[in-house]
Amino acid sequence: MSSLPELSTDDCGDIASYEVRVAGTDLSFRVSSGERILAAARRAGVWLPFECGWGSCSTCKATLVEGQVELLYPDAPALDPRDERRRRFLACQSTACSDLTIKVPRTGPTEERPTRDYRAELLNAEDLGPDIRRFRFRLDAASQYRPGQHGIFGLGPGLRRCYSMAGLPGTDCVEFIAKCYPGRPGSTALFGLSAGDRVPIELPYGDMWLRANHRDAVLTAGGTGISAIIALLRQLADTNTTRRVHVFYGANTEAELVCWDELQTLVAQLPSARLYGAVARPASGWSGITGFVTDALGPQLATLTDVDHYLAGPPVMVDAVLALLRERGTPLDRIHFDRFG
Repeated sequence: MSSLPELSTDDCGDIASYEVRVAGTDLSFRVSSGERILAAARRAGVWLPFECGWGSCSTCKATLVEGQVELLYPDAPALDPRDERRRRFLACQSTACSDLTIKVPRTGPTEERPTRDYRAELLNAEDLGPDIRRFRFRLDAASQYRPGQHGIFGLGPGLRRCYSMAGLPGTDCVEFIAKCYPGRPGSTALFGLSAGDRVPIELPYGDMWLRANHRDAVLTAGGTGISAIIALLRQLADTNTTRRVHVFYGANTEAELVCWDELQTLVAQLPSARLYGAVARPASGWSGITGFVTDALGPQLATLTDVDHYLAGPPVMVDAVLALLRERGTPLDRIHFDRFG
């Protein structure tokens, strides 16, 4: 008789690797000690369900039938106290401590997330605003992703961070816009890179991509969430869309409202598009909206019917916009966003 599976936060020890079997299939793969189960499966050609790759969305939750796992990111937003009782774990944030048997709702790759590992060399970093930079990297292969999605950087042992791509796919160069937060190891490591430094990047992840329909698009960004929104605008301009597009962008100060000129240029290329700016602490002479991005978006929602919403920004901003949209009765299938800090 096999013992009940355990969910553990203890150290897994020094065993090199473990076998993971997927219940109800003939699929199996090996996980090295400390390696994330989701990544190990993908590298072995076994596609488990996933979306964000960060522990925010719950899509990669699997049931532990046999064995023991270790949680590598105890603060993952998608963790629920009931998961341990149900023997469920996040495959994107857990490693194996023994041979495992796991159960997942489905297997197989998804067209919208052809995720793979890249090696990226920093080409340059451009200052855009106070502690805000645009980073340009050269990959070791042409990128495959949908504008609006994000990549996950490996910035050191156990140090992974998500950043949305700002450009279009199909080349070996990718762009990211990021802010440096003092005392935070992820942004400190990213901003400490010099031209020529190399880092691993996994991409793409996320559900923030333009749906193939003819509904109008509402693009809402806060802070460096503008990275994903610029990518979506570039796609819309590149495809000569006839959709009406409304862009809402908020920041604390005018200096942090980066890429404003670029946004104006992209909006001008679209046949029916409008740009709204909101600044929480404006200087004298600011002609836009004073307040948060919700203060810009809220008054327009009554006229923005039959639209798809795309959101990108810090968790507090995304949560505020989601609350506003729920209050106004926006259907959940019309809202697309990524939430990571």
